[in-house]
This record gives sequence, structure tokens and C-alpha cells, in this order.
Amino acid sequence: MIFKNWVSRYLLWRAATQVKASLLNLPLKLQGSRVLVLLPPDQQNLTIIKKSLPDMTRLFGENNVFLLASPGSNVQNIFPGKGFHFITPASSSVSWSGLPKKAFLDKLKNHRFDYIFDTNLEVNNFAARVLLDFPEAVRFGISGGPGEPYINLEVKTKYLRDRHLIYRSILEVINNLAQPESQAAIPTQE
Repeated sequence: MIFKNWVSRYLLWRAATQVKASLLNLPLKLQGSRVLVLLPPDQQNLTIIKKSLPDMTRLFGENNVFLLASPGSNVQNIFPGKGFHFITPASSSVSWSGLPKKAFLDKLKNHRFDYIFDTNLEVNNFAARVLLDFPEAVRFGISGGPGEPYINLEVKTKYLRDRHLIYRSILEVINNLAQPESQAAIPTQE
């Protein structure tokens, strides 16, 4: 297991040396853009992320939100099917080291995502490798995660214990960056 983790980290490091974070063009253009949401493997965070899905569809529009489950997990029984596209990698899509295989990454690239939201609060090598394959996309997540070049927009939040508020504050920052400077607003539904 230790050797497997070492190989995975080495392969990620090698891939990261070939990727440069892209610059952000402000204001962000969210409506009509495609977003890939990298879901965490644990059940507790999945149910919390489910609460943020209405905010995501308001920001990016219906049918533009793609949910990438962790390999081998089944998220369709947790998340509503309407308005979302599920991508669940089969075990054959994952290499021995736990990273996605090239064929799976190539299939993902065909979707041409404009934004990638890494919802993992813990280290997730599978998600990190996916992030590296979309250098032209705006890749965002919580501050203190994998950092540059994996993520080019890290959001620091004061809600360290309330995971729902962490995700919500990240989406608020994304929305504010999409607004002209004088019209910044927070689109939350209470």
C-alpha cells in the first residue's frame, strides 16, 4: 500500500510539472458553460454536496452540471437524476496506482469542460489527476487543497466546520467573479 501511494504521488508530480495554471479572465462566464464536479468518495460529504446542487444549476444552467463519482461508487441513488449528468468510472478505468487511465481521461476531454469544481476536502489522487488534464478550464476548490497547478482558483472560507457552508461560500465567490464589479451579488436560496 505504501509503495502504491508513492507511485501515485510520483506520477502526479511528473504530470504536474508539465501543466501550468491558466490565467483567469474576469468576469467569469458561467451560464451555458459546462462544469465538472469532482465528488468525494465518502457518503457524508456526498449528502452535503447534494444540498449545493440547486446553487450549481442556478450558476451554470440546467444540463450543464456533470458529476464525476469516485471509482466504483454509486451516486445515482443519492443525487437526483434531473438536470445532471453522471460519470461513474468503472474499475477498469483506474490504473494499479489508483489514477485514471489515459482512455478514461481522453473520454472526459471530449466533454470540453469550462469549469471544474473539486469538492474533495481530503487528498484525492484520482481527482488530482483529472484536474491536471484540463489546464484550460477554471479549476476551483477549497484553499489548502492540492493548490497550483492543480487548482487555479483556491477559495479560503471561515466555515471550517460546516461543510455545506464551505461549498456554498465557494459557489458565492464564483458567482461574484462572474458579475461586473458594480453588480456583484450572492445568489443563494434560503
